[in-house]
Amino acid sequence: MEEKQLYGGLTVYRERGVYLRRLEQFVKAKAACDEAYKNNPDNVRLLITRSQVCADAVQPQQAYDDAELALKLEPSNMKARKVQANAMYTMSDFERSIVMNYRGARDRQQPPYFTEGISQGLETLQDCIGEHAGNVMLDFYPLIKQQAEHKDNHSIAKTHVSRIPKLEVKKKFTQMEARKHSTLARVLAMKYLGPMAYDKFFLQQLDEDPRISSANSKGSRKLEAHIKEALTSLSERQEMLRTQRPYYTIKRAEKSESKYLTKYRKEILEQERKVDAYNAERLLRKVDVCLRQNNIMDLISKAERMQIFLDTKTPRTLPDKDLYIDRLYRTVGEGYLSLYRLSYRFSDRHNSRRIAFLMGMQVRPSSYDSVVAKFPYKFSNIKTATERLLAQLDMCENSNMRCWLMFELSWLMNKEKNYPLAKFYAKRCQAQAQEIGSTVWWLNACFMLMSGDMQQGNTHEVLAQIEEAYNFADNLLAPDQVKAFLLKCATVASSTTLADDNKAIRDRQKQILRVIDDQKIRTETGVLFKRMWTVPRGRQFNVLPKGEHILAPQSERRRARQRGLSIVPGPEKRIALPPISSVLGFQIFDI
Repeated sequence: MEEKQLYGGLTVYRERGVYLRRLEQFVKAKAACDEAYKNNPDNVRLLITRSQVCADAVQPQQAYDDAELALKLEPSNMKARKVQANAMYTMSDFERSIVMNYRGARDRQQPPYFTEGISQGLETLQDCIGEHAGNVMLDFYPLIKQQAEHKDNHSIAKTHVSRIPKLEVKKKFTQMEARKHSTLARVLAMKYLGPMAYDKFFLQQLDEDPRISSANSKGSRKLEAHIKEALTSLSERQEMLRTQRPYYTIKRAEKSESKYLTKYRKEILEQERKVDAYNAERLLRKVDVCLRQNNIMDLISKAERMQIFLDTKTPRTLPDKDLYIDRLYRTVGEGYLSLYRLSYRFSDRHNSRRIAFLMGMQVRPSSYDSVVAKFPYKFSNIKTATERLLAQLDMCENSNMRCWLMFELSWLMNKEKNYPLAKFYAKRCQAQAQEIGSTVWWLNACFMLMSGDMQQGNTHEVLAQIEEAYNFADNLLAPDQVKAFLLKCATVASSTTLADDNKAIRDRQKQILRVIDDQKIRTETGVLFKRMWTVPRGRQFNVLPKGEHILAPQSERRRARQRGLSIVPGPEKRIALPPISSVLGFQIFDI
C-alpha cells in the first residue's frame, strides 16, 4: 500500500525550513527542505531556500550546487545568482565571486546585494595579498628560510636504500613548544570565533574526557557523534574565517594601533606580572608551612594547587616561572624525604611497622602514627595517573620536576607490583638528580629501590642500597635523621619478614578446627570464625595465647558504650522495664 502524500507538502515543508532557519536550527531546516525536495525537485524557490540553509550551516559546496540547479531551471533569477556568488565566497574562491557579483550588478543595482558582494570580495583580496597584508615575505623571511632549509635537507636523494625497513621516529614537542602550540591555537580561536571559542574549548575537553564512554554504549556513541559534529563545524568555520582574513593581516592591524593603547597594554602587563608573582610567593609560603609542620598530605595538595596555577601562566606574564618550579619541587622532595624518619616516642616494634608501611609491605600500622596519618595517599585510578605522568614526562624540561615525575612513576609501579619498571624509573631519577646535584631526590629514589627489593625479599640488594645511601647522606645539611632511619631499615631487612597478625590468627583458627573431632561442631565453629571476620578487630574475641594484663582506666564515654554492639545481628533483647521511683507513693507511667 502506497504512503498517502500530504496535501500541499511542498509548501508545508518549505515554509517549515524557512522558519527553522530563522531559529538557526539548520539540521532540522535542511531535513524539512529535503522532504519538500522529494515532493517536487524542480521548484526554484525550494532550491534557493535549501541553498541558503546550507550556506548558513557552512556547507558551501551543496549551497553552490543547489543554486546552480536553480539557475538551470530559471537563468534570470537574481536571488539564485546572489546565493551562488555567496557560496563561491564561502568556498574561498574570491575572484570568481567578484566576477559573478559584477555580472549581477549590471542587471540589478537595487537592493545592493551584488554591490556589497563586490566590496566584500575586494576587501578580502586586499587583506590576503593587497595593501592590508603588508610585506609578508620580508616580515616572515626568517621563518620562510628555515622551512625552505628543512625541506631541502629532507629532499636530498639517498645514494643507498637499505632493504631493512627503518622506523621513522617523529620528534615530540618539548614543553615550551607544546605551550606555544596550545597558546597559538587558543589565540586563533579567540580571534576568529569570538565568544564561540569557549564552546570550542569546552568541546575539546569533553572529547578527551573518559567519562563520555559509559555503560550506556548506545547513548555514549550518540553523544560522541554530537560532540565531533559540533567540533568539526566550529573548526571548519574558523578555517573559513582565517582564509578570508589571514592572521598576518590581524597582526599588522594590531601593530598600527596608537602609542597610548600600547602604553596602556604595557602597564596592564606589568600589573599582571606583579599579581602573579605575589600569588606564586603566597602559594609557596603555604607549601613551606606544611613542610615545617611535617604535614605531607597537605603539602602535596598545596603543591598540586600551585602546579595548576603555574600551568595557566606563561613566561610573558610570569618571567620567573622556572625559578618557582624549582623551588616548588625542591620543597616537595624535602617533604617526601621527611617521611623517612623514626619516632623516639614509639617502641622498636612500632618503628619497624612504620618502616614496613613506608616500604609498601602488607602490615597494619598504628592509627596514631603521625607518618601514617599524614601520608599522601593517591585516591585515583593508577592507569589514568600513569598515563598523565608519562605525558608530562615527555614534555617536561625542568630537572626538579622530572625527578618528581619519575619518583611518582616508580611509586605507582611498586604499588602495581611492576618492580622492573619501578626500578627503571628510580634509576632514571637518581641519574637526573646526580646531574643537578640534588641529594634529596637521589635519596628519595633510593628509598623507592629499597621498597621494591624489600617487597621481593632481596635482602642483599637492600643492604647494598642502604650502605650506598648512608654514605651519600653526608651531603645533607642534617643527615642524622636519615642515617638513623637507614640503620633501622638495615635491622628490619636483616630480620625475618614482617607478617600481618591476620595470617597468625587464621593459622590459629585452622589449628583449633583440626583439634575438634565432632563434624557438626567443627562446621559451626568454622562458620563462627568466618562471621568473626565481619566484626571490627577491636570487638573480636582473641584466639591467640596472651598473657593477662591490667585493664587501663576507661573514660566515661567508653564505659557508657553499648556492650556487644556489632554489625552481626544477635539475639533479640527484651524491652527494658519502666523505671520505678524510689519515692514512696510516686510512680512514673509511660503514657
